[in-house]
Amino acid sequence: MSVVTSLKKKDNTVLTEKKVEQLSNIEIFKSEGLIVDTDPDYCAKKAPGKLGKKINLFTNFFGLKPTNTVGTKVYQYEIEISKVFENGKTAIINKKREVGSKTNDYFEQISKQSLINLWAAFGKVLENHDLGEYTGAITDFNRLLYLLNPIHSKFTTVENPKEVFSLTLEKHEFPEKINEKEIEGVAKIVYNLKFTTSFDPYDSLFSNDILDRDGFQYLALLTSMKVSLDKMGASIYENGKNFLKDPKMYGFEEPPKLNDGKYLGVGLQKTIRLMEGQSNNAGIALSIDIKKAAFHDSITLDKKFDELLSVQRGHNTVKLPFSGSNAQKVINNIKGLACHLTHLKDKTKTIIVSGISTETPDKKIIDVDGKKVNVAQYYQTKYNITLKRKDLPLVEQKTIFNKEKRISYYPMELLMIAPYQRVKQKAQTPEQISSMIKECATAPKKRLNEIHNLFASLQLVNNEYLKQAKIVVENKVLSAPARQLKPPTLITGNQKFLEIRNENGTWDLGRNEQFNIPSKIDNWCVVLIEGKGKWDVRMNDAKLFVDKYIQCAKMRGIKISACAEISTCPPIEQKLKELFDYLKKYDTGFVLFMTPDSVTYLHNMIKLYERETGIPTQDLKHSTVSKIIQKNQFKTLENIILKSNVKSGGHNYDLKNVIKGDRLILGIGFNHTMASEADSLSVVGYAANTRKTPSEFAGDFEYVQFSRDGQIKFYENIIKNCVQNFKSTRGIIPKEFLIYRTSGSEGRYNDYCTFDIPYIRKKLQEFAPGAKFAFVVIEKGHNIRFFKDKIIATDKAPLQNISPGSVIDQGVTNPKLCEFYLTTHSGLQGTAKTPRYTILYDNMNLSMDELQGVTNCLAYGYQIVNLPTSLPAPIYIANQYAERGRNLLNANNHKIGQKIILSDEKQATKVLAYATSKFNNLRINA
Repeated sequence: MSVVTSLKKKDNTVLTEKKVEQLSNIEIFKSEGLIVDTDPDYCAKKAPGKLGKKINLFTNFFGLKPTNTVGTKVYQYEIEISKVFENGKTAIINKKREVGSKTNDYFEQISKQSLINLWAAFGKVLENHDLGEYTGAITDFNRLLYLLNPIHSKFTTVENPKEVFSLTLEKHEFPEKINEKEIEGVAKIVYNLKFTTSFDPYDSLFSNDILDRDGFQYLALLTSMKVSLDKMGASIYENGKNFLKDPKMYGFEEPPKLNDGKYLGVGLQKTIRLMEGQSNNAGIALSIDIKKAAFHDSITLDKKFDELLSVQRGHNTVKLPFSGSNAQKVINNIKGLACHLTHLKDKTKTIIVSGISTETPDKKIIDVDGKKVNVAQYYQTKYNITLKRKDLPLVEQKTIFNKEKRISYYPMELLMIAPYQRVKQKAQTPEQISSMIKECATAPKKRLNEIHNLFASLQLVNNEYLKQAKIVVENKVLSAPARQLKPPTLITGNQKFLEIRNENGTWDLGRNEQFNIPSKIDNWCVVLIEGKGKWDVRMNDAKLFVDKYIQCAKMRGIKISACAEISTCPPIEQKLKELFDYLKKYDTGFVLFMTPDSVTYLHNMIKLYERETGIPTQDLKHSTVSKIIQKNQFKTLENIILKSNVKSGGHNYDLKNVIKGDRLILGIGFNHTMASEADSLSVVGYAANTRKTPSEFAGDFEYVQFSRDGQIKFYENIIKNCVQNFKSTRGIIPKEFLIYRTSGSEGRYNDYCTFDIPYIRKKLQEFAPGAKFAFVVIEKGHNIRFFKDKIIATDKAPLQNISPGSVIDQGVTNPKLCEFYLTTHSGLQGTAKTPRYTILYDNMNLSMDELQGVTNCLAYGYQIVNLPTSLPAPIYIANQYAERGRNLLNANNHKIGQKIILSDEKQATKVLAYATSKFNNLRINA
């Protein structure tokens, strides 16, 4: 058997630019004696399921119907547009960018707007040369152009059709509708074009090649063309995201203001979708969903600075100092922003903020023509501007002048934040996120109405570009056949069945019902983290809570001893470490922490010392304890007990006849959140039913190099650990593996089939010989929504949402993939997001009914709440382990006295993961 050492395309040309992940995986394949199949098989389509009650749902799909029965040929070109000025100089206005390079949102939108303003000129060029209708030209307003005519045939030879050719429009030919500023001093516009390929969009869409995206890209740009040219329409961003310039025109309220000098932009995300249709009559649709994102408000930087450091405490606004984490918050929000210089005559002159100085305008000394002056004096002398905010730090801009690096300094009050700039992830603050969650929670009835309004904003009806391409868009959402699956039977310790309310999937434990496997909590204590707030828990309340906690635990069958001690600890890391040293000395079995709501920085340290000492912990907020004491909230107390039992090795309830005894179900999730620029690791979390009861899940995590979940090496340790734990508790090696993993998008599927699946197969041969497996990818990042066909607008969100167990596996599913959509939870706020499940491999030959049934039932196996989760328990728990791995890494690298930062994935896994600790095969992160 030969080993492929280089990845090849289907035309057998060797790729010259390989991704690091692919190169690494190829090396792993070589070492394992595996062959890289660059045209892998996907799991064949399965017959739709039959179980469950038949229902009908609405989608957010709008049908696209071609009216041309003979097909449509599209010709793709690369276009470069240059302005030739009257002084002889030339400026390329859509310069080619390096692959993967990113541009500030403001400059991206301004560049796009410039090209939009000039687009009428290209229509005139086509008319002058008789090259086809203006409405047949479709572009991304960068360098990509589609035409319905092969115009290159007039200017190139048959032997060399991809030769660059030029078209020119002289000044006297400029259309009147062009913005005068765009052509000021311009003598002519030159278009350099190069033919790249041609295709039939529909042949491309329905080809067997899952990676063929030509048809998708053409239709995506075609459906954006008219709204892009409308100056009052929308700003167009990447991946089909449009943000309305005037949301009120389409029935939306004024964009709400957020904290920190931000506002909530309203728009949509649209995607071209393939759908099976009815009776194998496959079709195309446009899926549209509302999209909201935080944008930086166009205010001066001094106002932004003030808002970032202002917090509301009761009825008072408190100004925080510019130091420590507060300073980092400001830097994260301001660094990288494009800002206009308001003190100049040309108010549109823009800089990118490189950083924030530690000095203020009246302290920073600069050299001006050999004289030493401070920045405030410089602006007074040169611009006659007396600065009002000399107390604020200066903004830095890094520049290069005559090949020398320089730093320019600007007062914040003279910089105006440029429009169109979205808030980046590291600039998101808890206050802003909290506001966004509230604003983005839209009930289904309202959301469906908004989707129709957003459809109108795209101006697709009577659209001249669609008419030229011979496509009609339906203006009503499509329906989809669906089924509602039954929930599983849940069993408690005294063999009683729990009644599940099918409408929202919830259930209650009766007063005298005990857990399936009650744990034992012995030699335990409570630690009250001290707080200074008026409503923080005091010692008397802590004692009352402990009494209720013990009473509830015993009622559920937990063998719990009296609380050995209730101690206090100040919210100081050093004191916390000393506390854990004391607890370890006395072989403490369990610690219940009560932490003030305002103390958010200690939780991760508690979990780090838990890992280091082997002492299980549970951390409660003071507000939670207060609600139980003052309002007698029994359900809240019960949720705490549910957690305590699982953390201590118990099992709350069983899923009857859901999981075969020899089947291992594995969930894999990822966390790529970077805590700082020094952070170089990503986290792979996993969870599997490796404990004694088949429905009992435990998990762990391991580290990989940052954003490298495309690598495959991590599967080896995960499979090895899971098989060992499975065998140690059940005495057998699993014969079947059902593997769920999270995914970014369909673009990764080919890599999973090329690398992940063959590697998993090899590792299973090593650790579980003869075992069969199925590999299922879960995606929640799509924009597909489902709605009840009849919604009562006055109902609360949970009743408006589709019911748990709603599954769709035909009609609107992709004809190329074996997939289904399954909603397992009830949307408590807003509109429930339905995950998509794609089966890429299955040599277990599972039917859709079995796959969907198991997946639906697993959502009821989370154990620590009495309702189903939005994902199956193993993947939900895996994601939490990935988050735990991230938090432990951050806590370890920033703890007091830490000199060595963990940046090596193997060392970090050895030090922080649970496999080598007493928490191995125990769900400690419940």
